[in-house]
Amino acid sequence: MSKRAQTGRPGTARRVMNPDESNRLFVYEYDRGSNYEQDTRLTTALSALLPEDTLVHPDQRLFQTVHLITEYAWCDMHFEMRRAAGLLRDRDYLLAAQLLERASALGEVAVQAVRVLLEFLPQESLLTMRETFPENTTGLDSPGARNLRRAATALWQETEAAVTREDLDLRQLVVAQGRGAAPDRADRSPDLALVRQALLRLDGAVAAWKHHHLRLVWSQLGGHPEAGTAAAEDTRDGLPKSLRGQSTSGVRAMAERSLFPRLWDSVDDTYRAFVPDEQTPA
Repeated sequence: MSKRAQTGRPGTARRVMNPDESNRLFVYEYDRGSNYEQDTRLTTALSALLPEDTLVHPDQRLFQTVHLITEYAWCDMHFEMRRAAGLLRDRDYLLAAQLLERASALGEVAVQAVRVLLEFLPQESLLTMRETFPENTTGLDSPGARNLRRAATALWQETEAAVTREDLDLRQLVVAQGRGAAPDRADRSPDLALVRQALLRLDGAVAAWKHHHLRLVWSQLGGHPEAGTAAAEDTRDGLPKSLRGQSTSGVRAMAERSLFPRLWDSVDDTYRAFVPDEQTPA
């Protein structure tokens, strides 16, 4: 790939975010033709934000920005998960674990983003915006969330294939992580144990986002299971509903789902190995 001939130095801004601003120092200028803006596609990214004169509420800027940040983070997580799957096939387990740790860190970006809404978006702001949204405007249609679930299935298949290829099982990876002596040089269980640990962190990052998102739903739309109104309702018909007409209780059900359900089998197997016959430890 050859470098562009342009100097890439910024010039006069061709676009502004808030053209009605009277104080020129508050005018948000962009699209100055710099290499930075072109290489990062920043002009395109900023152009995705709703113009200020179309916002139904000032907090809609925050609402949209958080969603865009989340989708960007999930898109990159998907990318790293795909790369990790390829490295598992190539038996490069240490680099695969590193990329999965990176995906987990990106998941924390999404967690922090939803926490901003949870802590700083007033309920009446959200409900005011919500009144203007058309039917079927729902986060359940998030392409990022859907693609993460699908990628997780494929990634887990590659993980199981790698463990089988090395003539191991997941229980042995738990043992390897808690080992008290150096392994044989040919033993790949310590490397795959790092992959397993990275998957646990990735699963945890997504679970943390779901937890905070569930609390966001409760704080904005209601329906907390311990609220007095919820206790008085015997059916889901009385619970708040999404703009698709579905009960928000489905968000609670989704929050309990794991990206990698089979990952937790080894945890149970290890517990049974230490506490046989379903004994309850003191």
